[in-house]
Amino acid sequence: MIYGDEFAIPVAADFNPDHASPKELSKLFRHANRISRFGRGANNSFIHDCRPFDLDGLLIYKINEHSLIEINDAFIRTAHVIRNRVADIISFQFVLSVKRSEFLGARKNVHDLGPAVIVSVVPDIETTYRLPKGGETIRHVMLHTSLSKLMQRMNEQVDDYPEWLQELLSGSFKRPRQRVLFLEESHRDLIWPCFHLPVSEPLLGRWLEAKFNELLCIGLQILKNYKQSESRQPVDHSFPDSNKIRRARTVLNLEYAHPPRLPALAQQLGISETQLKTGFKSMYSTTVLQYCIGKRVEAAKLLLREKRHSISEIADIVGYEDHSAFSRAFRRFSGRTPQEWRRAQET
Repeated sequence: MIYGDEFAIPVAADFNPDHASPKELSKLFRHANRISRFGRGANNSFIHDCRPFDLDGLLIYKINEHSLIEINDAFIRTAHVIRNRVADIISFQFVLSVKRSEFLGARKNVHDLGPAVIVSVVPDIETTYRLPKGGETIRHVMLHTSLSKLMQRMNEQVDDYPEWLQELLSGSFKRPRQRVLFLEESHRDLIWPCFHLPVSEPLLGRWLEAKFNELLCIGLQILKNYKQSESRQPVDHSFPDSNKIRRARTVLNLEYAHPPRLPALAQQLGISETQLKTGFKSMYSTTVLQYCIGKRVEAAKLLLREKRHSISEIADIVGYEDHSAFSRAFRRFSGRTPQEWRRAQET
């Protein structure tokens, strides 16, 4: 795993690294402040150096050469650009809550769509730039681990994982890939203790190592579940219909980008298509299709904030081959096009 030193520079609130050339960015970072140093840190050590960055609430711990955990509960006072170089890495970014705002007349309603995990895989060397806004809190837990020999280290079978990850593990696909997977409510409690650390040093290092291993196993299991849902699990008729509808939502949380057809999903759950449609509408006040579109839009918002992908790449990631259809769907749900929405986040 290559996880280079992270450097940060303050910028104007409207700064957009997408509009700057590599030469301009390199010049900007000539006198940047270093905020983390994975390559130089000893194993089982805290490796961040946030004093020049004036960023409270960031905890970065190096477990070993393959393992890094970042707990970010920081208030960003002013806008910054953060740069580092990475390669041979898979990252799991656990987000406590994804929210969607809607307006009914003049009344604003905020819906909590629950926790999510952003899975990022970078096989070859890439320079990454992140642009956190000023005046807001960033809250997530992020794991980084080596992509090469991941299955051997975890004693896992490659065939149990989605095909897109198999391609990266085998080296047959070299470009970075990213997926957003929505989790169940029960996953929220997994990362909550990270923001209220239950132990202090010297126990803290061992606790963080245990938490890293727990979350890595959860992240890998989520990917395995994604693979299992792709292959269609056998029907279990023993569950009542309400539980089957909840299982439908679990499948859609994983497969929103390429959801199964309703007849196939109903057959998988052991109910009729009519029961699926009416039950889903009754329990979640939306149709299966609209639920999937909403998930696509919320996943796209996470990726738009990350600023690592173009809008056409984000459309592909969340399941749209027709990029104009992606823009239309995004605008219906958010009131703005993806480009307008991204610009609004920069102000």
